[in-house]
Amino acid sequence: MTSLAMADSLLGADIWNLITSSMYVDPLAIYREYLQNSADAARLNISPSRVRVDISLDVTNSRLRIRDNGPGLDHLAAVRSLLPISRSEKTPGVDRGFRGIGRLSGLAFAERVTFVTRASARDKVTRVVWDGSKIRRHTKDSPSIEDAIRKCVDVSILSTPDVKYPDHFFDVEVSGIGRYVAGDLLNREFVQAYIAEICPVPFSGDFTLSRPIIDLLSQKGHSLFTLDVFIDKEELPVVRRHSMSIEFSDKRADYFRSLERIEIPSIDRSEPAVIGWLAHSSYLGAIPKRLGIRGIRARIGNIQIGDEYIFDRLFPEERFNRWCVGEVHILDNRIIPNGRRDYFELNPHLRNLENHLTVAIRKLIAVCRRSSLTRNRGKQVASVIDYLQDTYDLVKLGYLSADLNRSLVDQALCHSKEFREKLFSFSHAVIKSIDFSELDLMESKLRTLDADADESVSMGVSESELTAYRKVFRAIVETTPSPAAAKKIIEDVIRRVREF
Repeated sequence: MTSLAMADSLLGADIWNLITSSMYVDPLAIYREYLQNSADAARLNISPSRVRVDISLDVTNSRLRIRDNGPGLDHLAAVRSLLPISRSEKTPGVDRGFRGIGRLSGLAFAERVTFVTRASARDKVTRVVWDGSKIRRHTKDSPSIEDAIRKCVDVSILSTPDVKYPDHFFDVEVSGIGRYVAGDLLNREFVQAYIAEICPVPFSGDFTLSRPIIDLLSQKGHSLFTLDVFIDKEELPVVRRHSMSIEFSDKRADYFRSLERIEIPSIDRSEPAVIGWLAHSSYLGAIPKRLGIRGIRARIGNIQIGDEYIFDRLFPEERFNRWCVGEVHILDNRIIPNGRRDYFELNPHLRNLENHLTVAIRKLIAVCRRSSLTRNRGKQVASVIDYLQDTYDLVKLGYLSADLNRSLVDQALCHSKEFREKLFSFSHAVIKSIDFSELDLMESKLRTLDADADESVSMGVSESELTAYRKVFRAIVETTPSPAAAKKIIEDVIRRVREF
């Protein structure tokens, strides 16, 4: 007891850096933290209207503002909630944030964070200013972080009759943003993409699978809560990045065909621990990262935990996670995000999630492999069809000898037969998915082709010269890598002969 009494402080000054810069690697994460607080506050809102959040980006003055029309805080609640560090009145498992440090995330990348709020028209407007630069200077001289906070955090009641404040609101202003992060934090395109991917905003109307997803969660008593987020007074709110199509490139696209439900029971099987979904496509390969939808992702309270790589380690081959689109919504409050919200705290309930999800992933990988195999076999069928067509076109020229024509036809049909025999050694599911009608047609055309030399064809040369040319053409056919290449060379020769 004596040793404890002698200690000046049990919290060192480095705790300040730990709860700000060390907690947040991505500057854009501050939008997640502040929108998360808006969502949690909205849970207490007695008004049935949707919560609106307006974000203003001020590049000139290096600041941003986030204001919501949620319930706000009266003066006593503002002091009680906005001053302590790591002491939150939120409820784990009910609220999205609960560690009591997210509101300070802006100080990792800026000089000041200012909160302005009130709970009703009868309340005075409270302002709380956290000056990070002052706190950092003060902690150099004082070992007590608590003392620094008391001296450097300013709490005031605003009396500005000329300013019209909403009846209830909560406003966050992050100012003095560092130049090294301003390019991210104040870039409207970056901010919009981040919010659309991470935060609780609605699905796009173009994504018709959203209705089944919403119904899926509501059946278990969990609504898919969303905020209406507007950036720089845009007319339309930010929406999720999913649509029914998957644009790989200007010339290549796929689309979602069906939705598969995922339900993972809790350890005690009293309630589902996780409800999720997979949007099935043709699985043409890795979905472009720029679309912001790929990977099986995790969400709590409709806010993403981690990123597209969060479940990579559950995949035997990580690349297949880039082929997939899906989400697991964590309902079990014993599956807890870690401090950085890039994964979860290790416990048996997380292991239960991982074990069940691994089983679903194995089934999904089998679908991906089958799709890849089917696609590759389909390309091989197309290649054989091209080979048969090229042979047909070469023979139809009429400039080759009859025996060479018959040899080329027999060789092409033999090649097709060998390919079919090899193909049918694969699974029935792969074979069933391939269309053989065009291959059947090309084989029939070759079998009925008259392989005799067309004596009526004339190059404008004598019969003896034609015989000599056919010998040359045989040499071309036997030395070129494909019928198409031989046909091109022969046609060039004929064209030049006719020009003489």
